[in-house]
Formats: sequence, C-alpha cells, structure tokens
Amino acid sequence: MLKEIWKSILFFIIVLSSFNASATCLKEGDKVSLTGVVSEKLYYGPPGWGEDKANDEKLHEWVLHLKQPLTCVTDADTDNQNWNQDVQLIMRDSNDYKVNKNLIGKSVSIDGVIFLAETGYHMTPVLLDDAKFEVADK
Repeated sequence: MLKEIWKSILFFIIVLSSFNASATCLKEGDKVSLTGVVSEKLYYGPPGWGEDKANDEKLHEWVLHLKQPLTCVTDADTDNQNWNQDVQLIMRDSNDYKVNKNLIGKSVSIDGVIFLAETGYHMTPVLLDDAKFEVADK
C-alpha cells in the first residue's frame, strides 16, 4: 500500500514538473522584450542561396544577437547548435530601418512578437515581428 502511494506521488511530481517546463517555453505569437546587440548581416538568396555568391541575391537583414540566448521556443527548428543566439528583426514600417540605423552595433531592448521561420528569407529559426526599439542599459 505504501509503495502504491509513493508511486502515485512520484507520478504527480513528474506530471507537474513537465507542465511547468512547457509553461516556460516561448511560442509563436508571444509578446516579448529581448535585449542584445543589433547588427545588419549579409545573407545570400536566390537563385543559389549562397552556393553561387557572385550571382545570388544579396540580402541585408537586421539581427539581434541576444544577451541571454533563448532557452525554449515551441516548434522552433533547433537542429543548429546556435539556433538560440540570434533573432531576425521584422519591422512593419520600412521607414523604421532608416530611423533606427544609428542603433546598429548598440545594445538595445526590442519589444515584438515571436515568429517562427517559414521561408528561405527567414534567416534565423526565431524572428521578432513588429520590432520596436529602445536603447538598453549596458
């Protein structure tokens, strides 16, 4: 009887801890604030996506190198060891790129919405949609 009670208690502890672990994961659509250094990185697009750099489209994308890497994002492609280091930034107003150009290379805090990569133009497994910048305290 005592053995059955301990089995039940252990079962509930395991179940509760698994709920807690998944509750800490970010998911697509979550509003977040992330801190790091923003940069503009060169990537290669069609037709060869980097196989023919001389003829491939040059894509200059804004990326936030995170101060604290992401630990868990539900359904993100985590195959690459460094999947959680950078997030590509998507700004809804194309004028925001010009307005915020002075923040490249600086530590910033960015509010936005978690967005998962879907196409070849998404350069990181996790993107930050509708990015809004603030200069971060160093």
